[in-house]
Amino acid sequence: MNIVVEGEHSKSIHVESGLPQGTVLGPLMFLCHINDLPLSVKSQVRLFADVCLLYREIKNHKDHITLQKDLKRLENWASEWGMRFNAGKCYILSIKNKTSHFYELNNTILKHVDSNPYLSVLISNDLTWTNHITNICKKASSILGFLRRNLKHCPLDCRKTAFIALVRSKIEYASIIGDPFLKKDINKLENIQKLGARFIMNDYKSRKPGCVTGMLTSLKLDSLQDRRTYNRLVMLYKIAGVMVPAVDPDKYLTQKVEGRLIKPKRFSDFETKNIIRVANNTRSFKTINAQTNQFKNSFFVKTLEDWNHLEDSVVHSVTIGGFKSALQKLD
Repeated sequence: MNIVVEGEHSKSIHVESGLPQGTVLGPLMFLCHINDLPLSVKSQVRLFADVCLLYREIKNHKDHITLQKDLKRLENWASEWGMRFNAGKCYILSIKNKTSHFYELNNTILKHVDSNPYLSVLISNDLTWTNHITNICKKASSILGFLRRNLKHCPLDCRKTAFIALVRSKIEYASIIGDPFLKKDINKLENIQKLGARFIMNDYKSRKPGCVTGMLTSLKLDSLQDRRTYNRLVMLYKIAGVMVPAVDPDKYLTQKVEGRLIKPKRFSDFETKNIIRVANNTRSFKTINAQTNQFKNSFFVKTLEDWNHLEDSVVHSVTIGGFKSALQKLD
């Protein structure tokens, strides 16, 4: 193989592995090359392109040893296939547990971190989304500043399209999972949209109470929190309808007996009239008991509660389009 630049040829060299960048078969060949990696270890593995996530629940010292052995198995796998892990870019993230145990890869002690990005989602060891929200809000503010400088004299529709495509998409990336539950994080996201409304309307001076809310209403920009709820419900509809191959609905969803009516309580001098229905629809699912705030606000725990409060006509929509339309009518 040789390289040609402006007509000048390099010396030929024999290439024993790899493919030139930009080839049609390159991605497929790469997947064929790495897809047997999970078979070489006992811990769980997630692969996406060239990103590899190895994880294991640590209950005792044996689990530590197993995880270290898996790292050694990865070294052997890489050596067998002519590859090498860059240990300097590999990190240890312990979730909800302080550990003094060290792990080694390629004769390098892996660094422990409090947070680390995975597919552009910043995961923290306390499983809150504060670091992730701060990070994406900083990036979104930078993009919004760029748009403000360069689209100042563009029509309103153009500014709105730019905001939705470049800013709102940034802060809504992976929001189905990264749905914050702390008020400060929710407000950070909403403040970005409020700044976006001022940018779209080209109005940075109005300070009358409720003026930004009026802008959002006139622009038909729903609150980001409502949008996250809507998107979570749509995702649950897809999972329940087996439209997401990566998620087995039988593992997470258990059909609930049709909601019953709780009998009103009787007292000596009066009878209560409040009758509470356990579920509003005949396609409800059993909810999941959760103790921590992080678990209570995780996708399935939170979304199942929202789903069970939907009306029968909504959850029994035949198509995904019909379900989305029914949800929007609820607003």
